[in-house]
Amino acid sequence: MVLTFRRNAVRLLTLLSICTSIPLAYTVNAALAAQPHQALHNEPKDHAEHRDPAEKKEESAIYEKLEKGEIIVGYKTVGETKFVTGRMIINQPPDRIWPIMVNPYEFKGTISPRMTDLSVMVDQPTTSTLKVNMDIVFPIPPITYIVKSKYEQSALGGKIDFWRIGGTLKDFRGQWIMVPRDHGTKTELVYSMYLDPGFYVPQWIVRQGVKAELPKTLEALRSRVKSVWEESHKLAHPSIMAAAPLKSI
Repeated sequence: MVLTFRRNAVRLLTLLSICTSIPLAYTVNAALAAQPHQALHNEPKDHAEHRDPAEKKEESAIYEKLEKGEIIVGYKTVGETKFVTGRMIINQPPDRIWPIMVNPYEFKGTISPRMTDLSVMVDQPTTSTLKVNMDIVFPIPPITYIVKSKYEQSALGGKIDFWRIGGTLKDFRGQWIMVPRDHGTKTELVYSMYLDPGFYVPQWIVRQGVKAELPKTLEALRSRVKSVWEESHKLAHPSIMAAAPLKSI
């Protein structure tokens, strides 16, 4: 019974941490192990171009699934830390996804109904610090935690690195990466996260919780993007400075 309770708690905390890390990566850079509050980096271009045939075939098969609307969840190890990753494609260009993905009020209003309160402690074009309160089902008490995010935008897409700096959760960190596809008409999102809920539970259970909840949140984000740009729903207000559309370079 205790194990079941902890597994369910991990799944809930996972969903909440995903939803409030708004402010994904092809590979994880080993520098993260030396700088745990920093997150993941893009795969070097020369490495991508020199993959062996088996890697290229595997990536081609994955991309076919992504094009069909599937959400691909997996793992990536950095040093001794194992991150859960999720990938999906949204049929909108990056500049339409960024204002929704980055704005925490989008999650509070529509994607994460358990978010009861949100305070923006730092609001700058490339950095934010958020304090979040979440209402969780009985018998798990409400939680409060603080997450810091760094944002980067360019004509090649966007990246958000995030990490916990205070509150209930002991540790969570990771990254979002958005990459334009099909000449900029679509966007591939990749999400990577490590979570330590702060109470004893085997990491394999934590990773299973992340793996189970991640597709739900990514699909909710994709549905929200669709509702705004295909069904004429309005963007959430207020927003944060970093949620301004990608800059044209």
